[in-house]
Amino acid sequence: MAAVILVVGLVGLLGLLDASVKASATTRAREGATNLAREILEDARTIPYAQIIPTSIACQLQAMPGLKNEPCAPGWQIERRGFTYTVAVNECAIDDPKDGLAKTHGSTFCEGQQNGTSSEEDTTPEDLKRITTEVSWTFQKRTSTVKQVSTLTAAGQAIGLIATKLGLTGPAGFSGTATEPMITNNETKTLTFSVSFPEGTSAIDWSLEGAKQEERAPSSKATSLTFSWKINESIEKIYVSDGTYQVSAEAVDSTGVIGPPISIPVRLIRGEPAAPTKVMGGFNTVYKCVVENSPTACAPTIGTEETKVAELEWEANVERDVIGYRVHGPKGELVCPESLETLSTATSCIDFTAGKTAPPEGTYTVVAIYRNASEDKVTESSHTGAVSVTSTGSTTPNHPTSLVAEKKTDGSVTLKWTASTGGTAPSFYRIYRGSEEYASRYDTTSSTECSTECTFTDTDATTIHKYWVTAVSSSLTESTFEGPVSG
Repeated sequence: MAAVILVVGLVGLLGLLDASVKASATTRAREGATNLAREILEDARTIPYAQIIPTSIACQLQAMPGLKNEPCAPGWQIERRGFTYTVAVNECAIDDPKDGLAKTHGSTFCEGQQNGTSSEEDTTPEDLKRITTEVSWTFQKRTSTVKQVSTLTAAGQAIGLIATKLGLTGPAGFSGTATEPMITNNETKTLTFSVSFPEGTSAIDWSLEGAKQEERAPSSKATSLTFSWKINESIEKIYVSDGTYQVSAEAVDSTGVIGPPISIPVRLIRGEPAAPTKVMGGFNTVYKCVVENSPTACAPTIGTEETKVAELEWEANVERDVIGYRVHGPKGELVCPESLETLSTATSCIDFTAGKTAPPEGTYTVVAIYRNASEDKVTESSHTGAVSVTSTGSTTPNHPTSLVAEKKTDGSVTLKWTASTGGTAPSFYRIYRGSEEYASRYDTTSSTECSTECTFTDTDATTIHKYWVTAVSSSLTESTFEGPVSG
């Protein structure tokens, strides 16, 4: 009898132990599934927001440590705690009604997404992304599933897809690197670039100096493509001047959202800059301040002296690689800037070398300077612009009259004067502010804009200023001053 009682007790105890082990295993399996689902959602947050798309999110997660599945395919399985878990991850977009709704939503949006009306249409409807993770396992011939959902926002990230690996691929033989190329061959007509992009990209926009040039659609399942820039095509009359340009590419997703641009500098240095054009010049008399450290004291009767000079102006070159200009006098001497070590992009020059007596008559030359391709050093172009400065060519126009200043309620000052009549026709009028000293030249206005009455508005006149006006001929010789007036 005692033995029977003992056996019955042991059987009951073993049954309790078995039930306890099964319950513990079930709990351990569920904990593992819950932790795995949470880990997958947390890892999903490390993927750039723009690159989270339904077709690639599973493969991106499987590439992460601890989530590996070779090859990337449906039926993703992970072993944890002695159990084999089957993982399924889905992603869809959400259109938040706070900023309006799109009229229709594509297949990438979550089921049940509400559509909007045309009056409130949202042109960028992908406001949020929902990631759903399901982890399943089988124990004791019973399949269980844990499901977790997380909603992500851009939170300061770029909402568009991100293009990468932009670089020059052709033609062969260019200098520099693919990401900082330099083109020195004048026979090169077309540059070819390659760019990579994530899966889900529907188009690539490439731009030049921020201006969109072309949109290229990638082939099915492609993650890179090429595009071309014609820099010297005589048939289409496309000629690009030398200089440094920014070439950019942007990825566009299926909803039309444009990602952040990737850019590289491309330097064209195939030849020398052309000669500066529209060079004009002549003799003139200016007031030059001779009171040191006191520019406010400079006036015709206080601290200034009349100085005879030769003045020149020219039009800026179109080449982007021009880093400055130099002016040489009749004897080849450097006139502007003050030294060879100085770089100046000014398009005017005053020759003060003669002092109170006029500089010598002769030909002044203007040359553009750039950095050559072979040595990357500052070099003068061999093409020069020139103007002959003579006393007979420097004719003085009659001065303008009846200058008045009118202060406006917005703080600006409008100057009005009567145009010069008779004698040499002025090419333009020069406005002085503060004094008649040459450094007080403030602005100019074309003589073609006024036949009898001329106007000029100073929009930066918060305090009271004195103004003068002169008429200037095509040889840059000025009339006497009209003024001052205060405003």
